[in-house]
Amino acid sequence: MSQTEFLYVEQPALDQLQVNGWSYQDGRELAPDTSNIRSSLKDVILTSNLEQSIKRINPWISDENLRKIVRDIIVIQTSTLMEANQWLWERLTQYFSVEQDLGKGRRGQTVKLIDFDNIQNNEFLCINQFKIQGAIQNIIPDIILFVNGLPLGVIECKSPYITDPMEAGINQLRRYANLRNPENNEGCQKLFHYNQVMISTHRDCARVGTISSSYEYYLEWKDPFPTEKIELGENPNSQQILIEGLLKPKQFLDIIQNFTIFEVEDGRTIKKIARYQQFRAVQKTILRLKAPGDRKQKGGVIWHTQGSGKSLTMVFLTQKIRRDPLLSDYKLVFLTDRTQLDKQLTNTFRGAQGETVLNAKSVSE
Repeated sequence: MSQTEFLYVEQPALDQLQVNGWSYQDGRELAPDTSNIRSSLKDVILTSNLEQSIKRINPWISDENLRKIVRDIIVIQTSTLMEANQWLWERLTQYFSVEQDLGKGRRGQTVKLIDFDNIQNNEFLCINQFKIQGAIQNIIPDIILFVNGLPLGVIECKSPYITDPMEAGINQLRRYANLRNPENNEGCQKLFHYNQVMISTHRDCARVGTISSSYEYYLEWKDPFPTEKIELGENPNSQQILIEGLLKPKQFLDIIQNFTIFEVEDGRTIKKIARYQQFRAVQKTILRLKAPGDRKQKGGVIWHTQGSGKSLTMVFLTQKIRRDPLLSDYKLVFLTDRTQLDKQLTNTFRGAQGETVLNAKSVSE
């Protein structure tokens, strides 16, 4: 990384992440020859951090079950990057189950890797200069975001003064994940088994995508909601807005738990996260539903343009409602005025997390 990239892009990102609740560590301090955190440059997980976090969130867990879960996470038994990524995401959001006797006989117990209910019970660590040994060469992503020892985010920082820095950053991320030329093994695919967001930034523009995103599907996060833009100072840049709106610990975990979906399109699995408009609309809807006052005052309208993701907004809203103790008992009814939209909405919901979807074939039904 050039000095310009560090001073104008990476350092401000690290500073803002720390202000927002992330701890910082220089990756060079975690190298195998300088610490006992990693036994090899091939390690992409901070194993001791993961073990400590699992124990903290699940204090009852036995050493045997702890070892089993950590082993399953380190060596994910799937054949493709997407399969591994979806498997891990399902474990993050729908948890593990282990057999253990807690005093009432041996029975299934739920083990959480992340405490979504108590944000402070998790460890958030941003690390730069974290060298990783790939199949052919080493890679050094600019910033990796670790939650409880798992590398859930990767940020690539480029100088705002080079030609097409956004394309260069996205191309670099895809190279790291072996998505650019898979046959060349030019990156370290294992790092992205755990990845939830891939971010390319050059300060004046910052975009986020997932492991299945092509260039055009890396999108800006243009609203720091629930923070007002004015709170970020005069004319905040794109990088500041994205970090504030997407990477604050509470928002980041919310995106992982409630605003992520895997859909099959033309036989290919696509991983999608919410756009900032969808995230904002769902959050405002939840606030409206839970606001005091007469139920008649709690209506509202969300205006979508064509192709802006109506179905996904409804899925994300449903997932938020299902997990809210004040709203989870409600039944949701969706009315559509087009057969195509009805089919699309039904299929999208059936790909969501454990939802029972009943589709009426007629008005009377």
